Amino acid sequence: MRVLVTTLAMLVTLGVAVGGLPAESRPAQATLVCPATAQAGQQFVAGVTIDVGTTTALGAYSAMVTYDPAVLTIAAVDGGDTAEFSGRPTTNTPTPGATNIAAFQVMNVTSPKGVVSVAKITFSVAAIASTTTSIGLSVESLFDTNDVNILPITANGCSVSVTGSVPTTTTTITSTTTTTQAPTTTTTVQPTTTTTTTQAPTTTTAQPTTTTQVPTTTTAQPTTTTTTSTLAAPTTTTATTPSSTSSTTLPACSPAPVSITSNFNGTAIPKDAFIWFSSVLSVPGPNPAAFTVRCDDSTIDFVAGGEPYVLDVPRASVTFSPASTLATTEFDSASQEWETVIPSSGDAGNAFVTGLGFQVPVDFPGGIKQVTWTCQLSSDAPGIRIQWKWAAAVYTDFSPDPNSLGVKPVDGDGSVYENANEAGTPENFRRFVIGGARGGGGSNFTGGHSGTKAVACPLEPTLAIPLCTDGPLPPSLDRKIGKARLLIARAPGAVSERRVEKLQARIMRRLEGIVRLAHRAQRMGRISPNCARALERMVVEAR
Repeated sequence: MRVLVTTLAMLVTLGVAVGGLPAESRPAQATLVCPATAQAGQQFVAGVTIDVGTTTALGAYSAMVTYDPAVLTIAAVDGGDTAEFSGRPTTNTPTPGATNIAAFQVMNVTSPKGVVSVAKITFSVAAIASTTTSIGLSVESLFDTNDVNILPITANGCSVSVTGSVPTTTTTITSTTTTTQAPTTTTTVQPTTTTTTTQAPTTTTAQPTTTTQVPTTTTAQPTTTTTTSTLAAPTTTTATTPSSTSSTTLPACSPAPVSITSNFNGTAIPKDAFIWFSSVLSVPGPNPAAFTVRCDDSTIDFVAGGEPYVLDVPRASVTFSPASTLATTEFDSASQEWETVIPSSGDAGNAFVTGLGFQVPVDFPGGIKQVTWTCQLSSDAPGIRIQWKWAAAVYTDFSPDPNSLGVKPVDGDGSVYENANEAGTPENFRRFVIGGARGGGGSNFTGGHSGTKAVACPLEPTLAIPLCTDGPLPPSLDRKIGKARLLIARAPGAVSERRVEKLQARIMRRLEGIVRLAHRAQRMGRISPNCARALERMVVEAR
């Protein structure tokens, strides 16, 4: 596999010093294609295309998009329509209103040519009044598939007219007029303005009264309906139709986001090298036969050379499956998500969670401090303990297509990569590893791991609610439930894997003892069959 964009600065220098010719004599043209108008408070998508001509194949690009941060923010950056650049580009926003995007491809040597769709940028429009905003595009470097600098380059941005204001929600109001006199007449007007005229508003007549409703005419325009009544002052109840809301069902365990901060080693990282950030987890048992752990809203932030960087990391799922016989990892390009599946019967080692290849835009000094990775860990299995950590290594060549990396799903054996490498190793690019970040090069393909953060998923709180409402529990059964509650409350505070395993084993024994005692109490007539079934169901759910 060819080495692509090793050090762009060196190539540019050599191209000038030795009279290197551009890949094609006519200028390459980069264009940002935007819609003419956009609605305030909504989103729109802009496409980035690069025309490299009919004789040049595009291998890599690095560009900057500039915009007014008071009007626009970037919600997402995705790959373009051209297959070779359909993978998600690397991005960073060093300052508000300026975002770098970069990608390279290793799929083909002779394509793509002509107009290449390299990226799609989703912008969010602020809730502002009508205005016109400009989006700038500049190309920092272009290379063909032979690592030859493409020169010259021109670039065109675009303008978007923001129309209207933030859409408002129209609420349907139903006005109901109700009286307690006989006969009772209810008048409903929707959605119109209702004016009610009453006679003798403070006097109630015991004799039957008659209600007359004046006919109304309904047109396409809003109308006013007038109802004349000779009843005593009516009671008016106004009901507002609630707006629809979307609800999300969270997993059984969804603690607060977890952050781990660590430092890079003293080795400088050259411009255009790639930092491979990878994270792993382990879930010490005993655990359910089948469950999933997720990592969402994942970001990496640090400061290098005085510039802040915030990197968005793809979300991920790790599924422990009894039906699986071999650990696998793949990247779903449609959902932009890492998906790892591990046999439930496998060794309780580390499993790959998520990773990101970040191309360094400038020379990074060694010794970068306070590199923080944040992840929202969650699981559909109560009672488990998730141990999570991350690493980072440097590569001179990498791929923007995550599925071409050959990421190893687990430590050691258990996958198609039967070697001693650690989970998260990009097996297809091992020969390009060098020192830097948290690695020393050589056979250290992931870099040294950070410290470990543990997240405890407590058992379902079924023991905290009344279980039997048809009578008091026998004292012995009540005591056993109380002791189980205490053990469950202590589980999140366990700090060692051995301690967690011991607590979980004790909790299971307590729960099994509760079931046995409940059945005995039922046979003796001390609790009802319904109460015994409720206790048994509670234990089954907790396990």
